[in-house]
Amino acid sequence: MLPFTAVSHISVTVTNLDDAKAFYGRALGLHEIPRPDFGFPGVWYTLDGDLALHITVKDTMPLRPPDPRRFDTRDPHFALAVADADEAYARIHASGLPFYDFADTPTGLRQLFIRDPAGNMIELIGPTKEPRRRSA
Repeated sequence: MLPFTAVSHISVTVTNLDDAKAFYGRALGLHEIPRPDFGFPGVWYTLDGDLALHITVKDTMPLRPPDPRRFDTRDPHFALAVADADEAYARIHASGLPFYDFADTPTGLRQLFIRDPAGNMIELIGPTKEPRRRSA
């Protein structure tokens, strides 16, 4: 096994950089960090410590679900741990964007699923004061 020391970054693909910045920067409140010029558009955000989110722009996207309001927790996604999932809920609810509040969890944590404008699914997971139904 290679001597891995940490997760470095998560990368997602989008077709519209302005939409991505509005979603990740304004709706989710991530902090933009400097990005080298790779010869194609993109943006980087810090997540925690040395962990970063890399957004890259392509002309076309890989196939995504046709309905942006469709959420299946088994679909490919990345998860961001939050200190207060109720605060995350309030923030994304106020944005007016479609999302899924997964209440029937085996963990007891609040799990919120949202898609960026390009269809990439993100899970926000953390402690909550709201009751969660534990699934068997």
